[in-house]
Amino acid sequence: MAGLDLDMPAALATAREMGASGWDAAELLLAMRMGLAAGSAARRTESPGP
Repeated sequence: MAGLDLDMPAALATAREMGASGWDAAELLLAMRMGLAAGSAARRTESPGP
């Protein structure tokens, strides 16, 4: 997941606004980060490259 950046304080605030706390918030943030990684990987495989 190198190169992926997630504004953790803002993401945590959003998770709390959505009603998540404790482990629920941590799992939500992990899911968001995994989604970023999956999207990044998909874009790499779809790009034609040099």
